[in-house]
Amino acid sequence: MRTPQAANKVKAPLLKIRDLRVAFGDVEVLHGVDLDVVPGEIHALIGESGSGKSVLARSILGLAGHRSRLTGSIEFDGRTISGLTEREYEKLRGADIGLIVQDAMAALNPMRTIGQQLVETILYRHPKFRTQGNKAALAASHRAELNEMAVSYLKQVGITAPEKRMTSYAHQLSGGMRQRIMIALALVGEPKLLLADEPTTALDVVVQRELLQEMREIVLARGMSMLLVTHDLHLAHDVADRVSVMYAGYILEDGPVAKVLPNPSHPYTEGLLDAMPDMESTRGTLKPIKGEIPPPEKLGRGCPFASRCVLATERCRGFLPKMAEVAPGWTSRCMEAHVKAAELDDLALEDAEREREASGVAKTEGNPLGHKQDTDFAVVVDARILRHCYYARKGFFGRRRPWNVLEDVDLKIRTGEVMGLVGESGCGKSTLARLMLGLARPTEGSVRFKGEEYPEPRTREWRAQRPAAQMIYQDPFSCFDERMSVVDQVAEPLMVHRGLSKDEALAKAFAVLRASGLPEHHAKKLPGVMSGGQLQRAAIARAIALRPALLVCDEPVASLDVSIQAQVLELLNELKRTTRMAMLFVSHNLNVVRYICDRVAVMYLGRMVETGDVDEVFHRPLHPYSKLLTASTPGADASVIRIYPKGSMPSPIDRPAGCVFANRCPLAQSRCLKEVPKLTAVEGMGEGRAVACFAPLEKLVALSEYDALATSEFAQNGAIQSTLANQPEA
Repeated sequence: MRTPQAANKVKAPLLKIRDLRVAFGDVEVLHGVDLDVVPGEIHALIGESGSGKSVLARSILGLAGHRSRLTGSIEFDGRTISGLTEREYEKLRGADIGLIVQDAMAALNPMRTIGQQLVETILYRHPKFRTQGNKAALAASHRAELNEMAVSYLKQVGITAPEKRMTSYAHQLSGGMRQRIMIALALVGEPKLLLADEPTTALDVVVQRELLQEMREIVLARGMSMLLVTHDLHLAHDVADRVSVMYAGYILEDGPVAKVLPNPSHPYTEGLLDAMPDMESTRGTLKPIKGEIPPPEKLGRGCPFASRCVLATERCRGFLPKMAEVAPGWTSRCMEAHVKAAELDDLALEDAEREREASGVAKTEGNPLGHKQDTDFAVVVDARILRHCYYARKGFFGRRRPWNVLEDVDLKIRTGEVMGLVGESGCGKSTLARLMLGLARPTEGSVRFKGEEYPEPRTREWRAQRPAAQMIYQDPFSCFDERMSVVDQVAEPLMVHRGLSKDEALAKAFAVLRASGLPEHHAKKLPGVMSGGQLQRAAIARAIALRPALLVCDEPVASLDVSIQAQVLELLNELKRTTRMAMLFVSHNLNVVRYICDRVAVMYLGRMVETGDVDEVFHRPLHPYSKLLTASTPGADASVIRIYPKGSMPSPIDRPAGCVFANRCPLAQSRCLKEVPKLTAVEGMGEGRAVACFAPLEKLVALSEYDALATSEFAQNGAIQSTLANQPEA
């Protein structure tokens, strides 16, 4: 739980930024930024991509780039650090100021073991060794001590079996483990300030919750400070003490998290909150922020948010307000979200309705997004998979050994239904999505599409069926050809599969792209010059242009800003309303899944552990893993997590004999070590509700309705839990 930081009011700032301006050539991207971070505080910096968050964070360490020009002042621990020489910055980086980057895989050396990288960092950054010369001699004479220190840092960040991880390479570790390694490397220098740039963006909710909680505990225990760069307001609410809202290189609002996020003062902060789905939001109620952040060279003299603000006046477009006090310790450039909160909501709803009527999307007839799917098949796709195998080889000449990535999967998607698929990375979600799309065939079992089994992949019959089953991939940058314009790539499948002429296909492609929210001037661009949100819209347009009966969405909004995410979700929601297209929506973001889906299937280590109506499963989860997922979601009450044994998902190559979740389950018994629970229907809890657990229903309901004061009711036999915790892991 967050503790009040009342003492911070009298503390001198550890980091003090005043009138910071950063320019690249003649274009200024940061405009007079003021920011304070005090000791013992976690300060969140939030805003959309392109708002200047990463430029600000990198400028602190002199990493904005050789072409950057910086004015203003940056003081750290009472010393001016803006304008240091490169050698002086090198002494500062990793020592007094640590950096945690978003992509740990790109930051770690793939050619060296984790132990080697930790030991080297200790030699050059730890206070005991960094001032001593001849590092090779130090490494030889202090080998045992250095290894012991490296292991201790791995333990501090929650790495299980740290001695084993010392000999591992980055590619052999999960995303959560790699991010923990990055935190350990950042802590080696005993820094006073941590700069964390989107440290958990691509991680599962359970791993994200554990990492952020560990980071917070480390920061508070050591009396450090942290500047957390993120676009997730729920995450900032759970972790940070203060928040600064950034837009187009300006700070628009700054204050305590407990005051700013529940009742924001600036319309932009209000807009970010309204664009984020949560466990209570009703489908169709998201209010995306229309438009995009203007490029730095096109900013006017007024408020940078005026072009997207429904409350903007002529004065806003010609005059930039100064930061004014809303309350002690809370400042903002605008008070309109406080003064006109109800009017802001009404205007957003009216604007959305006008746009829907103007585009004609509300009418099925003539809608370029698609048409009502005319089919006699109530179930579009029916997967009954006994098992699906991958193969591993030990040694270059070793025999290939199969291991099950999926077991006992039974999943149907009906016409007009959106089915959610949730679970941690490595549980088999994407593999199941590929099988349900017909891109591969299961080792044992079948996947039937419109009553018939999918043809053998790469055959003529299979290619003829491709238009009816389409996919939206997580990374839009990797699924477009850099050499062709977007509109040409949307038109190409129309020519191949529908037999349209080039002119007809281009006309249809432009219409679908417009309906997807991508204007014609963007449609003619090459993919390399477009943003992630624009490309994701293009990917959706290309998938739905063929009017498929089944659309598989594999993490389609995972890397998008909240406002772009809201626009894409509303587009998919509109697509569902105007057609009877079946969708499989794969995601680790439970707030997004609850908003867009009708039913949900929860997976763990290749097995279904719970299915049912999305609201029932997320508001009253029965399986202990479903409860762990919902409690780990940003913004949720995480008190129940304390009764879960520490552990991680076992390796699918060394799958445990019994229940796959036993080593992390607070309700596990000795039976769970030997037997596998089957997915069984639950009577009286709605159609399709099923759970795979040996625990009695009353215990599952009690865990679902967990009271933080009732921890002792779920205390388990210590010997059993000790046995389960020592099982092999990934």
